[in-house]
Amino acid sequence: MRNKTIQKIVVYVMLFTMLVSTLMFGLTMFM
Repeated sequence: MRNKTIQKIVVYVMLFTMLVSTLMFGLTMFM
């Protein structure tokens, strides 16, 4: 049970970092 929760958290963190990096890239390209 605990392992599943950790896995979910890791997936969410990875998605969040990907989103942030994409946003930063888009901002730098826009500027």
